Amino acid sequence: MRDLPQATIKESYDEMKKARYVTFLKELGSNINFEDDIWHCDKRVRSFAEPLHRTHIYFTGIPREYKELAEYYAILRLLNGKTINGVKTGLTNLTPFFKFLSGQCNSLPIDKCDIRVASKFKIHLDDADYAVYTKNSIWFNISTLFQTINGFGGMSFKNPFADNPYDSYRKLDYKYIPDDVLERLDTIFKKEDIDLHIKCIYWILRLIPSRINEVLAMKMDCLKPYNGNYVIFIPTWKQNGGNAEPILRSIHVKDTGIAGYLLELIRKQQEVSMKIQKFLPKAKKGALFAHQRVHHLKNGSVSSHDKYYLVQIAQVSYHFKKICSQYNIMDKNGDIFKLTSHQFRHNGISDRLEAGFTLEQISDMTGHHGNAMIWNAYAHLDLKPKTITEKQHYVLEEPQNAENNCILFGGRILNMEEQLEKRLLKNIRAHRVRGGICSDITGCKSDMWNCIDCKFFIPEKEQLSYFMEQALSWRGKVEKFKDFPMIKSNALKNARLFEKIAAKIQLEGGACIE
Repeated sequence: MRDLPQATIKESYDEMKKARYVTFLKELGSNINFEDDIWHCDKRVRSFAEPLHRTHIYFTGIPREYKELAEYYAILRLLNGKTINGVKTGLTNLTPFFKFLSGQCNSLPIDKCDIRVASKFKIHLDDADYAVYTKNSIWFNISTLFQTINGFGGMSFKNPFADNPYDSYRKLDYKYIPDDVLERLDTIFKKEDIDLHIKCIYWILRLIPSRINEVLAMKMDCLKPYNGNYVIFIPTWKQNGGNAEPILRSIHVKDTGIAGYLLELIRKQQEVSMKIQKFLPKAKKGALFAHQRVHHLKNGSVSSHDKYYLVQIAQVSYHFKKICSQYNIMDKNGDIFKLTSHQFRHNGISDRLEAGFTLEQISDMTGHHGNAMIWNAYAHLDLKPKTITEKQHYVLEEPQNAENNCILFGGRILNMEEQLEKRLLKNIRAHRVRGGICSDITGCKSDMWNCIDCKFFIPEKEQLSYFMEQALSWRGKVEKFKDFPMIKSNALKNARLFEKIAAKIQLEGGACIE
């Protein structure tokens, strides 16, 4: 048999892969066509608490010339374990980029995008009316797009969006509920006239830092006795690789005090839910937060209907808003306080840091994988007295002084007491990096440029020439790429970081050697 040309074999292979990807859609939904503008992924509904719109993927806002690419990208992301809602959010963040390519780059093919296109889009994004966090998300998703489709359909290219110029974390202090507001809410949500299911949800959010979709997906058998106490099981899908089955977080509690009050609420809700299970459709049976629809009349009486529902996120938001208005809960500006379910997660994490919990202990409780998100976005210790920060330093065994003037020389840390030095070098959180040592890697973002600007970085005096060479190299790039604002800005930032370290070694290092 005559050998086929390699190009023909590759083209045939690529078409077979595409056909398999399209076939994969049958695993997502009952009636999805690849060409549809909306994919209804009804087979990927994860729990009875998940609204149907969270399992829809939209391509309506993407220019037609990029729609097929976006559809294959969505499939590849799903195959890699991304959730339906995650893919939907990613496509939303990619839409401004696709529109930019269509409108300002004459529908440039994706594999023709280079650093000049990235620089031009950076200018476009800077001028757009987006928050910095949103710009970071847009840039991140574009970078993910390039990583995902590189090699797909014969395309091969470098990723010009690999370095994200926008800050990745935002700490929004308005997401922390002030102590005086929380004190009033705690009193209100113990009142008898608050619906049991809303009251129970409030206290779970209040006492166990959780996402609202996790709480609403709790099952009737979520409470188990264990060793004289109880375990509350709360499902989470955030870090389970996109699987339909959740990871169960286990929260151990004692049947005393406020924890005992929460256990009593859960037991009462279990009884209510058990009585109405027979009225629920099969897909919703077993849910903890099932309830009968009731109306509270102005005369104080209650009217009930023979209709049974599961609590939805919108319903929780409605009741929170209604209760704040009814009881005149005000913010610092005198407006009705905007209470959201996610605020309790910020409070729960910050309050536990105040109490002396370590980041690792908190991440076990909240379901976070890693500590960076906890510390950078959820820890509102800036709203707390200074003593809280000092307490956390004590828990983490960190030195009390904020300035880290230590230099590593000949394997010894200068400017540091001998006992503290030995403890630091033996600490499991310490780790050697290029040019020095990191005294605490628990919140590390694994980026050298973050390393040398981190308060835990201890530079090595013997590496002075390396830092100076790097500073000169980046200064050269500043001049070389002066016509490319994004590259110039990054190069200037890196140059200054290396210059700062070199100056620190020259200023501190020599003076420390006897």
